[in-house]
Amino acid sequence: MPETNFLWGIIAGAVIVLTAFLVPAVLQITKTAKAAENLIRTTQESLTPLIVKLHETVDKTNQIASQLNESIGNVQKLTKAAGETGAVLSDVNDLLRKAGMFFSVTTSSFGSGIKTALGVLAQGLIKKGG
Repeated sequence: MPETNFLWGIIAGAVIVLTAFLVPAVLQITKTAKAAENLIRTTQESLTPLIVKLHETVDKTNQIASQLNESIGNVQKLTKAAGETGAVLSDVNDLLRKAGMFFSVTTSSFGSGIKTALGVLAQGLIKKGG
């Protein structure tokens, strides 16, 4: 039986030594867990306003992008309208040139006709008078 008592004594001593080392280790693990929890809480509290601001920034950026797309569409419409207006003005200019040429030809022809008629009349008057 003395061997059994000795064995129980070794086991008891091992339990005491193990407890002496485990208790501080468990306390340190508990402190580390609390410190990690505090760090996570502080980080979350710091990040929450930043995340809210980030969402606001994304919303504003999307609004600006939408307005920019609308403005680009308006500029494209304006450019197209200006091109169409230029084409119409070119057509009107061509029409006026043609009308001017027609008027010029008509006026020249009319002027030549009057000159010829006056020449014929003048010759007729000269012949009668002479």
